[in-house]
Amino acid sequence: MQRVDSLAMRTLGLLVVGDEILAGEVRDRNGPYLLDRARTLGVPVVLVVTVPDDAEAVAEALELLRARASTVIVSGGIGPTHDDVTRQAVAAVLGVGLSCHADAARRLRGFYGEDATTADLSMADLPEGAELVEGLRTSAFGFRCGDVVVLPGVPSLYADLVDGLAASWGGTPLARAEVMTPHREGEIAPVLARIQDDATDVSIGSYPELEAGRWHVRVVVRGADPDRVEAVRVRLARELARSVDL
Repeated sequence: MQRVDSLAMRTLGLLVVGDEILAGEVRDRNGPYLLDRARTLGVPVVLVVTVPDDAEAVAEALELLRARASTVIVSGGIGPTHDDVTRQAVAAVLGVGLSCHADAARRLRGFYGEDATTADLSMADLPEGAELVEGLRTSAFGFRCGDVVVLPGVPSLYADLVDGLAASWGGTPLARAEVMTPHREGEIAPVLARIQDDATDVSIGSYPELEAGRWHVRVVVRGADPDRVEAVRVRLARELARSVDL
């Protein structure tokens, strides 16, 4: 399995860890945030997986994602309580042990001061060889082990750390354009298929939406070349109008 030595990304996988997400207690905000940042920076996300706070489930998902993506971003499960098992799972997958990371311990003592508990300081027990990941605005930290980057699940901290990482991703933002149609996907499917076959350098997606009691379909074109995206948009608008009598 190929490893990546920098955070310059070719493909990205996302692992969201938390019983609370699967139980519907908390709505996942971290996944959508990362997807939005990756999209604007032109970093392809190939797979998103959500698992419970279970070390075996986390490990299995990590193996799957590492086989599919150049870099895996993990959200959650690195706190001080019994159900925070992400650090242990990452260490097991990488075949290393956990050890006290001196800089992480120093940061935790600085944050908690004399109130620091043994549980608080256990968050410094990281997989051997881990490097700390820092945010832009807060004192929060995550850690990186090769192609795996692990961040806290608290949305504000997660967003801060993702913003810090994003500067090194180095992707090319994708151009995008839209065409709206009041017709059903089944009616426009032949047009979309024909144009997609002719324009394999862009992606075409259709998304039904209900607004004010009326359905419409938003057709989105994405690609690296803005001129090609616009050309396909123009063709879509023309052929949709002709084919379905808009």
